[in-house]
Amino acid sequence: MYKLLLASVLFLSVVISPLKAEQCEQFAVTASDGYVNVRSVPRVQKNNIVGTLPTGFSLSLTIQRQGWWQINSPFQGWVAGNQISKVSCDTAHDLLYKVGYPTMNHLSKKAIQGNRMAAETLIKMSGAMDGANSEIYAESITNFANQNPNFLLSILKQQSSLNRQMSLRLIDFGLGISNSSERQKFEAIIIQLPSDNMVKQDWQNRNR
Repeated sequence: MYKLLLASVLFLSVVISPLKAEQCEQFAVTASDGYVNVRSVPRVQKNNIVGTLPTGFSLSLTIQRQGWWQINSPFQGWVAGNQISKVSCDTAHDLLYKVGYPTMNHLSKKAIQGNRMAAETLIKMSGAMDGANSEIYAESITNFANQNPNFLLSILKQQSSLNRQMSLRLIDFGLGISNSSERQKFEAIIIQLPSDNMVKQDWQNRNR
């Protein structure tokens, strides 16, 4: 489904909006799977993923090396050149809404079912979320927190400090008011964690 949507968006951007493409172009993630991994070095290795970016996310590239591009924001790392393209600003926006955001929801549903790869991918996306992106992401990861909190907390414990803290802040936002049943249920589980647990500490310090 995501590959079909991606092809449709790219085709329409070329046929319908050639003028807009000339006026505003940027590099963006165009991965057909709905996301691209950002790696610490320009090659695929086990455990070298520092973050994940959704399809449609705009990028500022610096150095190219053997088919990889280095980026400095929102993560410092490398993305595969065949997963990004220079597209019109409108196309990047459409890709984010039609492919990137649905991918977040898809990852959340798989994570709820106990899929570790989906859970880790969703959490590694947290560091890229701001503005309107954060609201969409918060809904996806909060659904995960509501429906399979113990699995979520076990995955968060293994993540980088940045991704863990950002995920918890967005879950905090997604849980809403302080007396909601969803928040009370989530916090009741966190309270039971050992005092030296990093997830518990980050949750307690999230607003500092």
